[in-house]
Amino acid sequence: MTRLPQQPGERLTRSRTVAFTFDGKRVEGYEGDTIASAMFAAGRRTFSRSFKYHRPRGEMCACGQCSNSMVAVDGRPGVRACGEPARDGMVVTHQNAWPSLGFDVMRATDYSGPLTPPGFYYKTFIRPRKLWPVYEKVLRHAAGLGVLRKKQEDREWRTEYRRRHCDVLVIGGGIAGLAAATRAAELGADVVLCDEDIEPGGALLHEGHHERARALVEQARVAGVEILTRAPALGFFDGLVPVWQGDTLHQVRAARTVVATGVIEQPLVFPDNDLPGVMLAGGAQRLAALYGVRPGSAAVVATTGDRGLAAALALREAGVEIRAVADLRTGGPAADAARLQELGVELHQGATVVRATGGKALTGAVIAEVDASGLARPGTERELDCDLLCVSGGTVPATSLLLQGGAKARYDETTARFMAGALPAGVFAAGAVVGHEDADAAELSGAIAGAEAAQALARSSNGARTPNLDDERERLGALPAPSAVAAPPAYARDAKKGGKAFVDLDEDVTVKDIKLSIAEGYDSIELSKRYTTVTMGPSQGRFSQLPSIRVMAQETGMSMGEVGITTARPPWTPVPLGALAGRPIEPAKRSAIHGRHRELGAQVKWAGDWRRAYDYGDPQGEAVAVQKAAGLIDVSTLGKMLVRGPEAGAFLDRLYPNRFSNLKPGRIRYGVISSDAGRIVDDGTICRVDEDTFYVTTTSSGAAAMEEWFGWWLADWKMDVHLTDVTQAISAINLAGPKAREIMATVTDLDCSNDAFGYMDGKRALIAGVPCLILRIGFVGEVGYEIHYPAAHGEHLWDALLDAGKPHGLRPFGLEPQRLLRLQKMHILVGQDTDSESTPFAAAMPWIVKLDKEGDFIGKWALKHYAEIEPETALVGFTMANGHVPTEGAVVVRSGVAAGQVTSSRYSPQLDQVIGLAWVPKDLAADDAAITISDEGVTYDATVRTKPFYDPEGEVLRS
Repeated sequence: MTRLPQQPGERLTRSRTVAFTFDGKRVEGYEGDTIASAMFAAGRRTFSRSFKYHRPRGEMCACGQCSNSMVAVDGRPGVRACGEPARDGMVVTHQNAWPSLGFDVMRATDYSGPLTPPGFYYKTFIRPRKLWPVYEKVLRHAAGLGVLRKKQEDREWRTEYRRRHCDVLVIGGGIAGLAAATRAAELGADVVLCDEDIEPGGALLHEGHHERARALVEQARVAGVEILTRAPALGFFDGLVPVWQGDTLHQVRAARTVVATGVIEQPLVFPDNDLPGVMLAGGAQRLAALYGVRPGSAAVVATTGDRGLAAALALREAGVEIRAVADLRTGGPAADAARLQELGVELHQGATVVRATGGKALTGAVIAEVDASGLARPGTERELDCDLLCVSGGTVPATSLLLQGGAKARYDETTARFMAGALPAGVFAAGAVVGHEDADAAELSGAIAGAEAAQALARSSNGARTPNLDDERERLGALPAPSAVAAPPAYARDAKKGGKAFVDLDEDVTVKDIKLSIAEGYDSIELSKRYTTVTMGPSQGRFSQLPSIRVMAQETGMSMGEVGITTARPPWTPVPLGALAGRPIEPAKRSAIHGRHRELGAQVKWAGDWRRAYDYGDPQGEAVAVQKAAGLIDVSTLGKMLVRGPEAGAFLDRLYPNRFSNLKPGRIRYGVISSDAGRIVDDGTICRVDEDTFYVTTTSSGAAAMEEWFGWWLADWKMDVHLTDVTQAISAINLAGPKAREIMATVTDLDCSNDAFGYMDGKRALIAGVPCLILRIGFVGEVGYEIHYPAAHGEHLWDALLDAGKPHGLRPFGLEPQRLLRLQKMHILVGQDTDSESTPFAAAMPWIVKLDKEGDFIGKWALKHYAEIEPETALVGFTMANGHVPTEGAVVVRSGVAAGQVTSSRYSPQLDQVIGLAWVPKDLAADDAAITISDEGVTYDATVRTKPFYDPEGEVLRS
């Protein structure tokens, strides 16, 4: 056991234990442990096997950012043991090793390294070509970092989307992020802070400043900040920042964003730098300070700055013997260095680690002074026994999210690392990510950034005193600069041969691999990335990007700035696909009359993104009522737009293939929208309200798309037209049937006689005291009045018409009877009876295309072409001989071969027969032609009809 006595600030609750199994063996820990810390305390040092060479890997970062401790938890692969809290009863297993973690037969690839360089399978497994399926199966079986559960149901888990709008999003819960969030919230902003760690506080928590960290967290909570823990931000997507937290994906849209993601401690590159026992200095500190685990008994520390010195002091205080400290800097000793010397610790300035020794785990380290190329100077080598090698190769700012948001990367010669500059509008940065690594400087920079974000939104409504940011910026500039850090060599080594030096532990990419990629012509970092897969692993380049760039710069002779960095792409943190998918939650639209439909016992179903009444219990009876007496249906879901202006008619002439500029005020015309390719995309009616105003309706499912379509073309054509979408503001109901005119007479003073209010007329009048636009149209085949009026009066007018119609046998009817009634008239449903290839000519509407229309219109060229050729198929009606209602989508067959399909079919009680619409070969598009329909393996005879099944001459409509 390597458990330390209780540490100040540790995360453990030692009064409560947890127990889980790892590869079948029981492991005990304390509440607050991670899987890795509990196993480390129990004596385990190897947690996984590497991706390609299957080398043993031990703990590295202790914060869930590296891939060295990836395991499967309860069958879920790819879990980082160093970031996953231990839970009672969890089943943890190793991955990427067979038959066991201790003995992995695939380790043989480590000894055949020269035979398996990057891209070897592209060159090796191409001949004989017929064996590629065998090669592929073997390669796919060998690749990967885990095994998915076999059964689909076992791979499913419930995830949620949460959509959050806020004033300020702070990414990063270190000292700078907490200060920024608190300041912005105190100035009145609605603030969300997300942090990937188990608790906010950042480096303060393991560097001995836990009380300060937790006090800042409490201040943020008191200020009203919403704090999300274990919640990494995944990327920037045009104002949307997805934040993954367990089984929830928060979709955060913030007016301003503060990025305080801190820095990432870097490893050093030397032979066998991946042995279990080689850890980041910060990782060793975390194990000791947060989890009460001694990371080793005897340690060597190799550093390029003060971080390693501070870690050496902290580990010594935790009971770890510090055999030596190698500090690559050659200047005078820092305060921590002097303290180490006072304690009798060997300090070797100008030296670094040049080799790790050991087999399955670290047993020693070699330190030496090195030349500019990283080669040990003869006579300076010193080999030391140790079971812990702490390395600190400086830090890099965690700039990926800033770069995704539009910032530009630049190489800073002073600090020998890439920084983010030219921040995009609305994005602020604070703390170590912009160079303020000292705790006081980071806190002050965070407070400034938080105030800037809040002030940009003019948020000071809670009476908080507006800070003087000029004074604070001056104070920040006066604070001491960070201590110097030495730039490590690209590859430190001694004169001995052997030992792989890894620049990327995720992908097992070595220095030699980078050199090979350059020799093969992949001499830019982006090309080398694709050839070697460097930075493409689970850590997303956190620990490998800077080392790989250093190797490339050294080998090509370019400067670090000239080499540059790879493109930052989301996700910044690997995320399960299930979390991205989310539980399907569709925003439901409901009309202003929806409550009445529920009260009337309607069967409500989805229709696009609307919740609509499909029927009220008797769809066929409702359809019969419309044809015998009258029916009332809610059609508020139709898209509705006002097109106004001197050029409104000309604008519609360009959008539609038929004319609207010659439409008289008070008249209605049916229109079809066609694409550039002449295909049907939507339809609806257009009523000219007055000389400059047109009221346009579209299909319910196409409402949003058509509003965008109209708006896009209006912006391009720059015509004198004003477009207003009124879909949600206007309710619409359709009163139809032989008794409709009588019912109208009881609720309006408008003369509804056929002479005064004819078919395809549009008039404005009061109905039950409500101002309405009334359209005399007949989608369901009967005398009909489509009434459009303010949604605020939705239920009132619906109730008034139902009451007025009771003596006349009026019944409400739903979407299903409406579909039957329109089918009797062979009125099409765009998207059901048409598809992306359907043209007006093939859909039996050649009359709607006015190719002689003056001027150009959308799809004109294509429609001219279609007018000159015979379509292969045509949309026709059909009746069934034996009463079978074919499935919509059933196949029309000819000589045993598919030749068309059924798009709509219903049984009509009014006609006492099965009717439908179908696409058939053009030569069969004639009355009484016989067709064969195959439905679920059975064929049926049907007869073609080209005219409406009901009222073919339209006499009822016009009566």
